[in-house]
Amino acid sequence: MALGVLGCGVGVATTAASVTLMASTPKEHVSGAAAVEETCYELGAAMGVAILGSVAAALYRTHLPELALDGATTASVRDSVGEAAHVAGEIGGPAGALLLEKASAAFTSGMTPTFLLAAILPLAAAALAWAKIPADLRPTENAH
Repeated sequence: MALGVLGCGVGVATTAASVTLMASTPKEHVSGAAAVEETCYELGAAMGVAILGSVAAALYRTHLPELALDGATTASVRDSVGEAAHVAGEIGGPAGALLLEKASAAFTSGMTPTFLLAAILPLAAAALAWAKIPADLRPTENAH
């Protein structure tokens, strides 16, 4: 459901941005503007995933408490919540359940601020676009 809403929002926003960009670009520069738009879209998506993933991983590690495990096992648990679940399954019993509980709590504690950041950044970008796009620009009047 969330991905469907996200897809609809991205589709509308991307289309509106593309139309605005193409309408505000002189005819002789439309191909260059389209290339810059596509590059920014691809780079922005890749950088967004990389930055948000790095933030989430750092917060996960920060919220993960000290563990009474050997060095290699502790390092693998700190790598990802999936690895922590795997180690917890191997340990089994109450110790495995406790490890899984701690890793799950650390993951949730890391993802919550990451999701908030992921919501704030597009809102900031929208506010910036709103402020920078000329009020008299009419995208449908000068379509290429």
